[in-house]
Amino acid sequence: MRVACRYMFLCDNWLSVNRSDGSIRRSLKPSSAFSAANNSSSLVRSNMFHRAVDDHMWLSVGMRAKPSPFTRAQRLAACMATLFLAMITNCMFFKSDDEQSLNSEAISIGPMTLTPQQISNSLFSSLIVFPPVLIIALFFSKSVPRSSRISTTSGTDKKRSGCKVQLPFWCAYIAWFLVALSITVSAFFTILYSFEWGRKKSTAWLTSFLLSFAESVILIQPFKVSYNVCTADFC
Repeated sequence: MRVACRYMFLCDNWLSVNRSDGSIRRSLKPSSAFSAANNSSSLVRSNMFHRAVDDHMWLSVGMRAKPSPFTRAQRLAACMATLFLAMITNCMFFKSDDEQSLNSEAISIGPMTLTPQQISNSLFSSLIVFPPVLIIALFFSKSVPRSSRISTTSGTDKKRSGCKVQLPFWCAYIAWFLVALSITVSAFFTILYSFEWGRKKSTAWLTSFLLSFAESVILIQPFKVSYNVCTADFC
């Protein structure tokens, strides 16, 4: 009676001429069950970390963990669109506010003064800005490069590929247009609004804008990362 044995060979290194040491041949030894389990756990943690970094729009600009059609330039463009849209959104909240309401119930944190109005404005601005930026990111990340071809798969290939959506290459041009439109229109109207403000309102707007940026980095994007890790269905 023959007993079937199962061995696990762990490499955890590149097989590529342009990665790591450039070798495409490795000598692997079978791993014991204990070491294989430990290595598998570390690989899972490493993959989750890389995925989290890749899904976080701000971190991925400088720490993109894996090759992706969503390039660094496109990610930086999406970040710039986020900043400019946050500018104009916060401006719209401060357009009809008078100077006296800006001083009500102020909270001093070091050199910075915050009011409940500024905090709520920044939070609502972050939520308003998120959907258009998400559309831009989807157009960038789901667009198939022009040199690639979308092949029709069936049977086993469909099961392997799952239900991931792929968009035509020209959707990336739409995303670039949306980025340019967001930056141009936001900058233009932000300048127009600022002409009507005094020093106090300008300072309050700047504080709300900085809060919106911080909320995007430490709240909105981490929430998106957590959702993507759980569903494994984005980018």
